[in-house]
Amino acid sequence: MKTRRTFYYVRLLAAVASVLLFAWMVSRTGLASILDQMRLLGAGFIFLILLSGVRQVLRAIVWQRCIEPEARDLSLLDLFSLRLVGDAITEIAPGGPLLGEPAKVLAASQHMPALVSASSVFIENLIYGFAALLFMLSGVTLVLLDLATPHGFHWIGGGLFLGLLLSMLLAWSIIGRRTLVLTRILDYIKNKGLKWTLLERYAQDLRALEERVHDFFATRRRVLFFILAIEFATNFTGVAEAYLILKATTTHASFTAAYLVESASRAVQLACAFVPFGLGVQEGAAAFTLQVVGYTVSEGVSLAIIRKIRTAFWASIGLILGGKSSVAEPAEERGTS
Repeated sequence: MKTRRTFYYVRLLAAVASVLLFAWMVSRTGLASILDQMRLLGAGFIFLILLSGVRQVLRAIVWQRCIEPEARDLSLLDLFSLRLVGDAITEIAPGGPLLGEPAKVLAASQHMPALVSASSVFIENLIYGFAALLFMLSGVTLVLLDLATPHGFHWIGGGLFLGLLLSMLLAWSIIGRRTLVLTRILDYIKNKGLKWTLLERYAQDLRALEERVHDFFATRRRVLFFILAIEFATNFTGVAEAYLILKATTTHASFTAAYLVESASRAVQLACAFVPFGLGVQEGAAAFTLQVVGYTVSEGVSLAIIRKIRTAFWASIGLILGGKSSVAEPAEERGTS
């Protein structure tokens, strides 16, 4: 109970801090300046919406490939809709992915075994996280190529490459040897005599989930590289969004700047997943990143706010779809009874 209360106060404090940071960034930039930037984008909002929609479609395709072929009763359109619902909950709720991802699992489990649903969502997020890490490291490399001295880049770039190589070898070793990390942790907790009611209740399900994840990586390696390539490509829809906004709202646009601001956005998204809509932190990250490469703070804040509008658009679609499904299910149950 004490841990839960502490977690509640931490989330509340983070939410208040993010709102205050967002308000400060807007006041520093000036509301009139932000509105002017939005007017300059004009019809580009349509392309912005389409680009973010392409990203959702690509991740829905990946999710479909993560589901076992014999259990694919949901169409790509259904998975796309479930993604929108889950992402809407992730963006709005203070719990972030702790609520959004289980919502997708529960919704998909109405059409397939719960274990298949849970493993597919977990695998898709795991591969997406790894692809995002690769993308962020490529962004860091791009910065070093532009800003660092050749000698400095030689050492730093070599260190980054070595760290990435070691992490990939460790992941491959765990998968190849079928090392059940979670199972070992659960056994260790049990052997130490520690009691955690939640873990004891779902220990068997967690072990089954981990075994299914290992089976996927061990038996479907061709599909794995295809999925990883698509997940990596989804990041470039964000690069295209950033470039489009910079092209329309500033006197100059740079692919490097767009690449870097998207890399910073991915890092903030992973680190601050529990902040609703990334309020404040996304604006701060965009402003700092663009300032490094010669843009103004107002241009960075405006870019982040414009992207937030497209996020709100898709979140509203997800809420509408979620509301329709919640209304339709009781009606179907009454018809069945």
